[in-house]
Amino acid sequence: MSSAQHASHPASSTYLTVSDESLVANIDIAISIIILVLALFNAPRAVARFTNRSEWFQGILLRYVPLTCKPRINLNTESIYLHSDPTKQPIDLDNSTSSCSATLKALPPIPGQALKHAYAGPLSSGEKQPVHVPMFLSVVHPLANILTRRVYEGYTIGHVLLIVGYTAIVFYAGFYQSNPFVDPLRAGWVATSQIPFLYAFATKNNVIGMLLGAGYEKLNYFHRHIGRLIVVGVNVHAIGYIYKWSLEGETSVELARPFIRWGFVGLVCVDLLWICSTRFVRAKSYNLFVITHVLGSFVFLFAVCYHRPGCVPYVIAACVFYGLDHLLRIIKSRITTATLRPIPELGLTRVEIPTINAGWRAGQHVRLRVLSTSMGFWGLTEVHPFTIANVADTEEGLVLLCQKSGKWTTRMYELSSTAKYGEKGQEVGKRARVMIEGPYGGVGNTVMASYSGALFVAGGSGITFALSAIQDLVRSGSSDGAKFVDLVWSIRDVASLMPMVPFFTSLITQNSSLRVRVSVFYTRALKISFQGMYLPPGITLTPGRPKIAQFLDEVVTSTQCMGGASGVFVGVCGPASLADDVAGAVRTFDVDRKQAIGGIELHEE
Repeated sequence: MSSAQHASHPASSTYLTVSDESLVANIDIAISIIILVLALFNAPRAVARFTNRSEWFQGILLRYVPLTCKPRINLNTESIYLHSDPTKQPIDLDNSTSSCSATLKALPPIPGQALKHAYAGPLSSGEKQPVHVPMFLSVVHPLANILTRRVYEGYTIGHVLLIVGYTAIVFYAGFYQSNPFVDPLRAGWVATSQIPFLYAFATKNNVIGMLLGAGYEKLNYFHRHIGRLIVVGVNVHAIGYIYKWSLEGETSVELARPFIRWGFVGLVCVDLLWICSTRFVRAKSYNLFVITHVLGSFVFLFAVCYHRPGCVPYVIAACVFYGLDHLLRIIKSRITTATLRPIPELGLTRVEIPTINAGWRAGQHVRLRVLSTSMGFWGLTEVHPFTIANVADTEEGLVLLCQKSGKWTTRMYELSSTAKYGEKGQEVGKRARVMIEGPYGGVGNTVMASYSGALFVAGGSGITFALSAIQDLVRSGSSDGAKFVDLVWSIRDVASLMPMVPFFTSLITQNSSLRVRVSVFYTRALKISFQGMYLPPGITLTPGRPKIAQFLDEVVTSTQCMGGASGVFVGVCGPASLADDVAGAVRTFDVDRKQAIGGIELHEE
């Protein structure tokens, strides 16, 4: 914003001009009011959640609490790891590539030596059954069918409408009584006004997300879109003045002014942030993306303040969001010792942290940093998110199942493979110092135990979300809660199922009032000998890909037959194509049947 900022705006004499500062301030107020109005739609669900005393301190701060009873669900080393032998195949596989069409149902139960659990009984008399408040879109069926239709890479029509509406507000501020080709000053003010929202939507401890009942990862698309609007605004502002100075022959004079130079520093920061945030750069060098983001966003704020003192209030607002987020990150971080164990059949690393056993809700995730020189120099600086694979208040503590899918996770898997052995030859795992930050995300103010039925669809390592969610339903289950839970797991190799069989068995046999069914599908075409393999009742194994619409229909039918009318919860975690299939099945499901069961709510993790 140059010395030309005091020039009058080209405007007709028939209306009064409005100052740029006042206009963008009013636009920010209008956007804030819209956010508060949207938050009102979430208020009933928030009230319903926190009427349950057990929810008051869940999902906020990781901690350790003494256990008063034994865990009802067994997800310990014996049920997941000791049945995993890297030197022995759990199923006989030959080299044939022909497909297998067998489906295993109700075979003799697996031996029960791994199922060491204690039943803790139903909800105590002092604990109220969760109040069910449906999500707005789950009951407005015709509107929901339109808004939830996907148009591009996970974006729905609802997302597009929100983005278009936000863009319209910003463009209104840019074009109202102003022509950006003649008056580039307005573009600079509009870009500045969006700085607080840019930083607010970028934070992990997202204030806006808390109001809307959504995790930061669900709102990150707004951060990206606002960033693009700022890039456009800053470049229009700079190019406009450069063009004007060129016509007037004052380019060298203007560039000699300190506040103009700071303006160019801000321009370079914005453009560098945009270039390094592209998908190509993130895929090729994620560390470059992180470094430029941290340094660029920091220098950009200083440049804006020195360029135009009137921008300081917006920078202060952004610093408040940014500072509060990092303060909460410090409070929510724990440095402790974890045990790393490889699970070859699943191609993942199991991380066990017994010193943290409470503070999270089912479906939430944490950010993990492994403090070991074996991870390499850059590996020590990297932080990766992983969904928590179990429920709180268990002896095993916090458990993560980390898929080996990149350099960092591969190094962690290799580190876990150097585990030590105890006196009896029993593997005790590789101990390593880790930093855990969280919990974050999850299902927001949704109380899964308040639904009459649930369907969980997972692909590969996406099973972690379903594991914690179903454990939570089983533990909190009662005659008035969820009545039917169906888990559909799609894997490549049948060998991936074997380490999970004892745990699935434990889920199925835990609660008499909750019917749990597990359906596993494998896609790798191999001729398999099932000799010596046992699947208990309630677990099926089928080749091919699951038909999501059919499973959803069965869950709705079973829920209706059992007298449920509080809705069906559908959760999906896995590849984008799998999420699209599930979303399509929910969207096209019969409207009358949706209404009969109280709606169908979809959550994507």
